[in-house]
Amino acid sequence: MTSFDLLLFGAVVALLAHTNIKEIHGSPVERSVSDDVIGPLTASLPGDDVIDRLTGGSPGNGVSGQLTASGDLGGKSESICRGYGSRPDAYDCQRFYQCVPGRRPFHFTCPGGLHYDPRLRVCNWPWALQPLCLSQPDPDRTCGVPAVRSALTGSHRIVGGEDAPPGAWPWMVSLQHPELGHGCGGTLISEDWVVTAAHCFNDIDWRTLYAVVGEHTLSDQDGNEQAIPIAELILNDFDWANQSTWGKDIALLRLAAPATINRRVAPLCLPDSDLSLPEGTICVVAGWGNTVEPTGPSDMAMSDVLQEAEVPIVGTARCDELLPFDITTQVCAGRDEGGIDACQGDSGGPLMCEAADGHWFLYGVTSFGRGCARPMSPGAYVNVPTMTQWILQNIGDSSAT
Repeated sequence: MTSFDLLLFGAVVALLAHTNIKEIHGSPVERSVSDDVIGPLTASLPGDDVIDRLTGGSPGNGVSGQLTASGDLGGKSESICRGYGSRPDAYDCQRFYQCVPGRRPFHFTCPGGLHYDPRLRVCNWPWALQPLCLSQPDPDRTCGVPAVRSALTGSHRIVGGEDAPPGAWPWMVSLQHPELGHGCGGTLISEDWVVTAAHCFNDIDWRTLYAVVGEHTLSDQDGNEQAIPIAELILNDFDWANQSTWGKDIALLRLAAPATINRRVAPLCLPDSDLSLPEGTICVVAGWGNTVEPTGPSDMAMSDVLQEAEVPIVGTARCDELLPFDITTQVCAGRDEGGIDACQGDSGGPLMCEAADGHWFLYGVTSFGRGCARPMSPGAYVNVPTMTQWILQNIGDSSAT
């Protein structure tokens, strides 16, 4: 196994990773957006000509741009901003995230019981505090809907560090030992059940672990954490010594007590069993794993803060060509140039993707790879759609879909 640099879990301590968020300062300037599509909306912007750079206008001209449902602003669809969107918390609203060519638009988080309409994906800017939400209650779906939107720009990674906003991925689970700390990730799929990787339990007694939900910063207890003992472990037909079974590197954990669902704790949806995403689809990985590839067991650079990263899906045939393993049923994700990947300490965590209606679903379980973030070395994930029926049969509940 070591000849392949196969990365397994077993993280014991974490190091704090920081990320710099660009803030724009200056005197507010009033800029208005035309009402051709969604009605008038006026934003007070700093005098650093954010909108001028978006619309191609000249500084000080009071440029008006069309804010459309598809995210065009003044016809400049190649420059789409993405970030938190409108939120009641002024701290979040006072941030501006750089426009990145070709990136997806903002998603809004709607206060007061309203829900986000995926048709209203728009470009946003600081101090535009009026959310574009439907005047009706939240939809019936209770899974895959975070209370806080992520601000991924696509330029950061788990290896290298990008802090996830608190509550952005409320289904994240940290499997922790009372003395050793964080070891593996997991995904909450209902108030009673967690999905993780089977290999996380190769060298440790699962009865000694706690599933911690509502976690964000491992070293800081902010009152949102729920540490729940594990009542039952269910494994599939997995044997780490038999490479042909690695596609079943999945485990179910039944919690000893149900998790309390709130803004910081919520389940992720399961996918349909026949789902297959096309190559190049952008999904997200998250975890508290290593931020650099370790050189040995003592060389751990774990993240204290939950990290997030966008990765494209890699086709099975191409992944099988790139990795020195038998890739048959697994899902792969990563960039040819490397530099972005899950790593040790991320095993068992989710590869999650966003559906057209705005909800998120579990597409993969972080399993193995060759090193961390190496060129031409995508990560391999358990193909969750092929496991959906097995999961539902064992948890006896279809509410996760």
